[in-house]
Amino acid sequence: MKKSKYILSNGLAFAEEKDMQMLQLKGTEGWHLKDFALGGYRLEKRECEEVQYSIDYRKLLEDDKHEYFEVFASSGWSHVCSKGDMHIFKAMPGTIPIYSDANSTIDKLSRLARPIYCVTFFFLVTTIILWALMTITDGPIQQISKWIVIFSFVFLIPSLMMVCSIYYKKWKQRIEV
Repeated sequence: MKKSKYILSNGLAFAEEKDMQMLQLKGTEGWHLKDFALGGYRLEKRECEEVQYSIDYRKLLEDDKHEYFEVFASSGWSHVCSKGDMHIFKAMPGTIPIYSDANSTIDKLSRLARPIYCVTFFFLVTTIILWALMTITDGPIQQISKWIVIFSFVFLIPSLMMVCSIYYKKWKQRIEV
C-alpha cells in the first residue's frame, strides 16, 4: 500500500481556499499534508482525521520562527510545513480562522504579492527590451532575441494573471470592509 502521494496545486494565487479545502478532504480520506512539492503537495497516509488547513505568507528570520509558530499554536493552529515564505498550519474544525477579517486578509495578500510583482516586473522589462532588440536588429541577434522574447512571454502571461488575481482578491476584501 502506498504510504505517500503527490497532488497538484490549483495555484495559491488563484485558488488558495480551494487548495486548503482539497487538503482538508484528503485528510478525511487518511491522506495528510507532509510537505510542499514542486507545483503541489506531498501527502502521507495516516489515520483519517478531520482537520482544516490555512496558509500564511511571511518572511521569517531564523530567530523569529519559534515565536511565530508559537503564536499560531496558542490559537489552536499547529505548523505542518513551510517552503520559503509560505507556511501551512492545521487545526481542528471549528478553530477560529487565522484570517478572520478583511484587513488581515488584505495584509496576507500583500505579502503574497510582493515576490509575484518582482517576477512579473522582471519578465515585463525583459520582454520589452528583447522585443525592441528584435525589431531593430537583424540576422542571428534578431533570431536569438525572437526566441528569448517568446520564452519570456510564456512566463509573463501567467505572472500577469497572478497579479490580476491578487488585485481582484484584494478588491473583493476592500468591498467587505
